[in-house]
Amino acid sequence: MNERQSIRRALAPLHASPDTLEEVLVMIDREKAEKYGKKAGRSALRGALVAAILVAALSVTVYAVGEYTGFFDTVFGNEAIQSKDPEHVELTDEEGSVVIEYVVPGQERTPVDPEAAEELVGGETASVGQSVTVQGVTFTVENIVMDANGMGVLTYTMEDPNGFPGTEFTEDGGMLNQDPNMVGSLRSATLYFADENGERIHFLDERSFVAAGGTDTRKTVAMYFAAMGGMEEAKNLKLTFCVVKEHDPDATLAADVLAEGGVIFPLSTAVPVTPLSGPEGWSASISPVGMQIVPPEGNPYRQNYYFNDVVIHMTDGSEYVLKQSEPYMDNSIVGCYGEDFLMNDTFNRLIDPGQVESVTAVGHGSGYQDESGRPVPYKEAWIDGNTLQDGLTPLNVDLDLTFTK
Repeated sequence: MNERQSIRRALAPLHASPDTLEEVLVMIDREKAEKYGKKAGRSALRGALVAAILVAALSVTVYAVGEYTGFFDTVFGNEAIQSKDPEHVELTDEEGSVVIEYVVPGQERTPVDPEAAEELVGGETASVGQSVTVQGVTFTVENIVMDANGMGVLTYTMEDPNGFPGTEFTEDGGMLNQDPNMVGSLRSATLYFADENGERIHFLDERSFVAAGGTDTRKTVAMYFAAMGGMEEAKNLKLTFCVVKEHDPDATLAADVLAEGGVIFPLSTAVPVTPLSGPEGWSASISPVGMQIVPPEGNPYRQNYYFNDVVIHMTDGSEYVLKQSEPYMDNSIVGCYGEDFLMNDTFNRLIDPGQVESVTAVGHGSGYQDESGRPVPYKEAWIDGNTLQDGLTPLNVDLDLTFTK
């Protein structure tokens, strides 16, 4: 093993960055090139240089890997939010007869590698640190990561010295109102894109989980989100919190009994997305935190297409099952249609787009076709959005798509 290999091995446990490692090696090469000085002096100099760079590497590594480790564990790991199996639910009437039955999909969470997370999204993860107090409850936005398609996750804490009266926190991360009229009862937070003045532009679809742990007076919430509209004019995000301020059983509007407060903060640097090509005009893009599927130009399906089974295939042979019909699993935290009927899915874990080999999506689409069987785009099928053109018949197709780089 040569000297450079020895230095690389010595720095490996510290996870030194390539720049730091190269600096160590260059300094050693320079020192070795000196033609003067005693051998003992050169050895002392080299030792001092290596020691100094090791200290620098250690301090940088602790900051880079450790700064967001708790955030990564909360939103991408399997402890703060845990896996669950599919659940068959039956609702009965007073006589015990089943009137509704359905299956709640399961969710598989996996451990997160903090070093891999730092490498994938550490540079785009931002600390917010802004707070607002509403009806005695203090909300503090902590960290956020978002990709270029407007999908991501943020965390915020809630602190209530009164112990969140009227609100129950369930084992699966839910938040229920035992008494929706009780003063201090919490309501769901809402997230918007905002302009440079903080004015709302577009609503973002979201789903939130109260992380396991916390105390009776302090909880951490993970909010996963996906854009519902364009981001062109967005400069900020606005997160609004609501708490019941008074008990008024005669109130007709929620705003009459709710106190509201918001936090406005700049958009974080977007995580890049990797484009994927599909058949017959379909395309997609994928990032470490989410995936967007784009229907063909002149999409005839409007919002009437969906996928029962979506699997991300990795180059090492592993798979990330995003959606699965049997058994019913849904590892997409937020799945929604965005502008121009793009389909957005926010992941419940981090993936490396560089290791993605392909994505398969199996589902169904429905729309309209003309007498020759040509799919008719939605905007052409409906006159003024209200009247269906004559001569069109339903179009029903099975979708079995493969997306590749």
